[in-house]
Amino acid sequence: MHKKILAAAVATAVAGPAMAVNVYDDGTSSLSIGGRVGVVAKNHDGDNTLNNDSARINFKFAHKFDSGWTGQGVAEWGFRAKDEYDADGNKEETFFNRLGYVGLSHEEMGAFAAGKNWSVTYDVSGWTDMYAIGGGSALGIYDGRNGGDFDGSARADDVIQYRNSFGGLNIGLQYQMQDQTVTNAQRDSGFGISASYDLAMGLSLGAAYSETKYEETGTFADQEKSKSATAGLKFENERLYLAAMYGELTNKTNLSGDLDAKSKGIELYGRLAMNNVLQGFSLEAGYNELKDNSSASADQFEATLKETMIGAIYETGPMQFAVEYAIDDSKNKSGKKEGDNTLSVQARYYF
Repeated sequence: MHKKILAAAVATAVAGPAMAVNVYDDGTSSLSIGGRVGVVAKNHDGDNTLNNDSARINFKFAHKFDSGWTGQGVAEWGFRAKDEYDADGNKEETFFNRLGYVGLSHEEMGAFAAGKNWSVTYDVSGWTDMYAIGGGSALGIYDGRNGGDFDGSARADDVIQYRNSFGGLNIGLQYQMQDQTVTNAQRDSGFGISASYDLAMGLSLGAAYSETKYEETGTFADQEKSKSATAGLKFENERLYLAAMYGELTNKTNLSGDLDAKSKGIELYGRLAMNNVLQGFSLEAGYNELKDNSSASADQFEATLKETMIGAIYETGPMQFAVEYAIDDSKNKSGKKEGDNTLSVQARYYF
């Protein structure tokens, strides 16, 4: 139980293979350093580009107290392995904050954390955000007035969280504090709750709900609350991973250029290990669909994001190589097809 709680508290600090280096561990105090660096080559709309692959470095500290509690401190920074520039030609910052929180966990009492951490919404909604390269586009996880971190659904800012497991039942609670620093997105508060149940055969069922309240501004008149309700299931064993999620969102996504008053999303993902063919090789497939259901009339289409992905992944030691082909059938609110198919090739190193 204790290991499961700790995993729930800090698992998302390091995605992918567990390649963190244990710098120090005397049985009471420990320090590990991990992260990844990589690049993605993309062919999109006739253009060939080489992009950063969400590189990051993290530090995880832990100390076991005689009382049975364990203290944790986690800090993670993203960095741009190659220079990137904004629309005005200004160079983007090389390092930026991804995670930073302090926590306490206990085998029976659960895990508490405060700071910037993966949201309790992501504990369930993240089941389909498993693409090697893309994905995670249809449940509003990374969306909101000032992005998913500010809105409390991704790597949530200013949160106090509690997680615990009771047999197969896992729960997460979150409260997000006020933030008045962004002129047109002044957050009053937010909360989130998630619950999932793990069955013995590898099947899990889960649901999550989050709501964030803002000061009403001219930019977002009559949209003072964002809401996210998601539910789904996953199945996993040594060879197969399957997940499906459905979400209903309010003032959360921006398919039409502004916040969509209402939208609905579906995400599907599957991965099959092919170790009998080649050790470390697997096939993957996914589907993301998000519809703006705000106010489509007889002469107006609903803006839709629709993408189908097929791909392959090869993992060897600390390295991952992947290829994904995404078929984009998205349409704008005028019913015109907007997207182009994309071929992506990835090389990543975990450390």
